[in-house]
Amino acid sequence: VYAELFPEYKEYCGRPLRLIKSMYGMTLSGKYWFEELRDYLFEEGFTQSKVAPCIFYKTFPNGDRITLLDYVDDMLYYGSSEECLKEFRQKLASRFDLQEMGQVHWHLSTRIHQDKDYNVTMDQSRYCRSIVKRFLDTAGCKKSEKVYHTPLPTDFEASTQDCSKTSEEADTLQNEYNIDFASCIGALIYLSYTRPDISFAVNKLAKFTKLPGEKHFGYLIHLLRYLRDNGSLGIKFYSNILESPLQGLLTTAKLEVDLKENPLVTFSDSSWHDDVDHGRSTGGFLIFYQGGVIDHSSNLPEPIALSSAEAEYNEACLACMATAHIRMLLEEFKKV
Repeated sequence: VYAELFPEYKEYCGRPLRLIKSMYGMTLSGKYWFEELRDYLFEEGFTQSKVAPCIFYKTFPNGDRITLLDYVDDMLYYGSSEECLKEFRQKLASRFDLQEMGQVHWHLSTRIHQDKDYNVTMDQSRYCRSIVKRFLDTAGCKKSEKVYHTPLPTDFEASTQDCSKTSEEADTLQNEYNIDFASCIGALIYLSYTRPDISFAVNKLAKFTKLPGEKHFGYLIHLLRYLRDNGSLGIKFYSNILESPLQGLLTTAKLEVDLKENPLVTFSDSSWHDDVDHGRSTGGFLIFYQGGVIDHSSNLPEPIALSSAEAEYNEACLACMATAHIRMLLEEFKKV
């Protein structure tokens, strides 16, 4: 069959061929690559983190240390001296086809910048612009010159009652707006990693990816316009944490927290009974380290709270569990 479809490759059809190289052709290729890299790092004396298995450490006899973060075939690593890093690069290059990119500026669509004061900023502004260009600039809606300051309108209310009744009706709306609702939400979920400000909006709209209604498309357009007008926001980590906005926030709230001694700070909050479909309460938390957000969530805890106090406790429990995981990782950094 293939010989008829591709006559130029007829001589290769019907007989076994030796595969020279394949990386992205198999579903499990990422897993196999990680296992091979992990085994190599073990041979080189690295220790795998028990808290975050994608992190590896190695301590040299002279006290130097290398820490490595791996995501499929993208690695970030740093060391306490240039000598140990040079030795590691040479060994890694002799074993794998290594492309050394120098000091990190981009990682997984995220721009990483260090200023002269050693503050580090992370943002996905380029990815944000691509989302706006892909979904908003071609959307079948009226253009708006209004500047949008909030991810959602103030009268926002998410409900399944506003969903399309049938898949045909949802498809018609998608054609009218020229937006693949589910695809757009998927892109926004990835963007929200460095944009905690849209986490609530994305979490709410994600409920309606199957049968979005006209009201939901209106909310999505509003969110995209907000990103159009606020596309350069990101997360900043401060070398001097006392100069961070977090310090100003704690001072204003008259909370005596020594951020130099305790740079890990968590906030949690919850509504009560705001989910009109199921009666659940929307909660959220922000975890700060060195003045920047390192974990955040907007969620609907399963227990239906019988009071606002119970709703707050439910979310505080989730926030404490997430914070405990971060603390375990920080303690591991100190010990290795």
